[in-house]
Amino acid sequence: MMFDTEYWLIFVALATSLTYLVWGFVVAVEVVAGMSGSKLALRWIKAHHSYKNLYVEVLVFYPMILLAYLFLELLPHYLFAASLTPFDMDALFERLFGDDGRR
Repeated sequence: MMFDTEYWLIFVALATSLTYLVWGFVVAVEVVAGMSGSKLALRWIKAHHSYKNLYVEVLVFYPMILLAYLFLELLPHYLFAASLTPFDMDALFERLFGDDGRR
Protein backbone atom coordinates (compact mmCIF):
# COMPACT_ATOMS: atom_id res chain seq x y z
CA MET A 1 0.00 0.00 0.00
CA MET A 2 1.29 3.42 -0.93
CA PHE A 3 1.84 6.01 1.72
CA ASP A 4 0.69 9.56 1.26
CA THR A 5 4.22 10.86 0.73
CA GLU A 6 4.93 8.26 -1.97
CA TYR A 7 1.73 9.17 -3.75
CA TRP A 8 2.53 12.87 -3.74
CA LEU A 9 6.13 12.31 -4.85
CA ILE A 10 4.96 10.22 -7.79
CA PHE A 11 2.27 12.78 -8.59
CA VAL A 12 4.75 15.67 -8.55
CA ALA A 13 7.23 13.71 -10.68
CA LEU A 14 4.57 12.86 -13.28
CA ALA A 15 3.15 16.39 -13.31
CA THR A 16 6.63 17.88 -13.74
CA SER A 17 7.51 15.46 -16.53
CA LEU A 18 4.29 16.05 -18.43
CA THR A 19 4.61 19.82 -18.05
CA TYR A 20 8.17 19.69 -19.39
CA LEU A 21 7.08 17.58 -22.38
CA VAL A 22 4.07 19.71 -23.32
CA TRP A 23 5.71 23.10 -22.75
CA GLY A 24 8.89 21.86 -24.44
CA PHE A 25 6.93 20.67 -27.46
CA VAL A 26 5.31 24.09 -27.87
CA VAL A 27 8.62 25.96 -27.50
CA ALA A 28 10.42 23.53 -29.81
CA VAL A 29 7.85 23.86 -32.59
CA GLU A 30 7.82 27.66 -32.42
CA VAL A 31 11.64 27.85 -32.39
CA VAL A 32 12.01 25.45 -35.33
CA ALA A 33 9.31 27.33 -37.24
CA GLY A 34 11.14 30.57 -36.48
CA MET A 35 14.44 29.11 -37.69
CA SER A 36 12.76 28.11 -40.95
CA GLY A 37 11.79 31.74 -41.49
CA SER A 38 8.03 31.61 -40.96
CA LYS A 39 6.88 35.20 -40.66
CA LEU A 40 3.96 34.20 -38.44
CA ALA A 41 6.28 32.30 -36.07
CA LEU A 42 8.72 35.21 -35.94
CA ARG A 43 5.91 37.67 -35.13
CA TRP A 44 4.55 35.28 -32.47
CA ILE A 45 7.94 34.83 -30.80
CA LYS A 46 8.65 38.56 -30.86
CA ALA A 47 5.23 39.40 -29.41
CA HIS A 48 5.33 36.81 -26.62
CA HIS A 49 9.01 36.54 -25.63
CA SER A 50 11.73 38.88 -24.53
CA TYR A 51 15.34 38.08 -25.38
CA LYS A 52 16.04 36.77 -21.89
CA ASN A 53 12.83 34.73 -21.71
CA LEU A 54 13.45 33.04 -25.07
CA TYR A 55 17.11 32.44 -24.21
CA VAL A 56 16.20 30.67 -20.96
CA GLU A 57 13.51 28.59 -22.67
CA VAL A 58 15.98 27.57 -25.39
CA LEU A 59 18.47 26.47 -22.73
CA VAL A 60 15.87 24.52 -20.77
CA PHE A 61 14.19 22.88 -23.77
CA TYR A 62 17.25 22.37 -26.00
CA PRO A 63 16.79 18.56 -26.18
CA MET A 64 13.17 19.04 -27.27
CA ILE A 65 14.26 21.59 -29.88
CA LEU A 66 16.77 19.10 -31.27
CA LEU A 67 14.07 16.42 -31.48
CA ALA A 68 11.69 18.81 -33.21
CA TYR A 69 14.44 19.78 -35.66
CA LEU A 70 15.08 16.09 -36.35
CA PHE A 71 11.42 15.32 -37.06
CA LEU A 72 10.46 18.59 -38.80
CA GLU A 73 13.60 19.33 -40.81
CA LEU A 74 16.08 16.45 -41.08
CA LEU A 75 13.73 13.53 -41.73
CA PRO A 76 11.72 15.33 -44.46
CA HIS A 77 15.02 16.43 -46.02
CA TYR A 78 16.38 12.89 -46.24
CA LEU A 79 13.10 11.12 -47.01
CA PHE A 80 11.49 13.56 -49.45
CA ALA A 81 14.42 15.76 -50.58
CA ALA A 82 12.82 18.83 -48.97
CA SER A 83 14.95 21.90 -48.49
CA LEU A 84 16.94 21.92 -45.27
CA THR A 85 17.00 24.90 -42.94
CA PRO A 86 20.28 25.11 -41.01
CA PHE A 87 20.11 24.72 -37.23
CA ASP A 88 21.34 28.18 -36.27
CA MET A 89 20.16 29.71 -33.02
CA ASP A 90 22.40 32.76 -33.46
CA ALA A 91 20.69 33.62 -36.75
CA LEU A 92 17.27 33.21 -35.12
CA PHE A 93 18.14 35.57 -32.25
CA GLU A 94 19.71 38.02 -34.71
CA ARG A 95 16.59 37.95 -36.89
CA LEU A 96 14.31 38.44 -33.89
CA PHE A 97 16.15 40.95 -31.76
CA GLY A 98 18.53 42.67 -34.17
CA ASP A 99 22.10 43.87 -33.70
CA ASP A 100 21.64 45.07 -30.13
CA GLY A 101 20.46 41.58 -29.23
CA ARG A 102 18.53 42.28 -26.08
CA ARG A 103 15.49 44.48 -25.83
